[in-house]
Amino acid sequence: MTVWGLSPFDDDDSIDFAYEIKRAGLAALARACRDARYSDSRPEQHAEGFAAAYTIAAIVTQDAEAISAETLKFKPTPDLIESAGATLRVIRELGGEYLARWSEIDEEVLKLKAQQFNIMAQALGFDSEEPLRQGDLLLGRAPEENDELEVGTWQHQRAINLHLLNTRNQMKDDFEKEREVDHSFACSSEQIALAVVSELSADYQIDGPNYLEGRDGEDDCWEVVATKVYAPDFENTWGHTLRMFDVAYKTRAEYDGWGAPVEKRKKSWFGR
Repeated sequence: MTVWGLSPFDDDDSIDFAYEIKRAGLAALARACRDARYSDSRPEQHAEGFAAAYTIAAIVTQDAEAISAETLKFKPTPDLIESAGATLRVIRELGGEYLARWSEIDEEVLKLKAQQFNIMAQALGFDSEEPLRQGDLLLGRAPEENDELEVGTWQHQRAINLHLLNTRNQMKDDFEKEREVDHSFACSSEQIALAVVSELSADYQIDGPNYLEGRDGEDDCWEVVATKVYAPDFENTWGHTLRMFDVAYKTRAEYDGWGAPVEKRKKSWFGR
């Protein structure tokens, strides 16, 4: 997994966690802090724990530049604030594999991350050089990685994206070639469908809402298809799909995935 910026959310492991915070709020922050506080916590759990501590510190200091206005409204309990501090102390002592990711960018980034750690520690009420306290490490073992991804989650959709891109690669699709990409939504009411249209009509070509009668026991629904021209490589697919998930969350619609025609790669001069 890679890190591409200074924010704790500029990380492959915490991009999913940002979406979990939108869905579950304080429960997501508490879960991430808890998972990062075991002696055998994995780098991805430390990544989420660090992002959770960062978010809680920003709430405590009401730092509007660090987090969204919606997140600023959260009211973490004293226990959760203490758990965020414990998370940072555990990561500093045992999270070497996670922290090494920052040095892979460059030394200047590593210095800035150290400053960020100090500011977070101060906001959470402890000295950044303070050793582990009794109770910082939780007893037992860290939760194991869940290989079965819940349908409807961003993690599940990312796995679908990877599967689709792998299939397209086998079909010799040219990922860098722009073409129309469709994103579909199934909406339980016309009101929800119109809300989806309102969210996306400024940036996407919209088809719908179209009423679809349910078949084989399925409920009736209103379909909305949002279309945009871009190259469906992994980065673009990731970004656009994440936006669709945000829209689905805001409007209570169901995101039904994306599709695009296959554009064959041209053969090289030597016939491959």
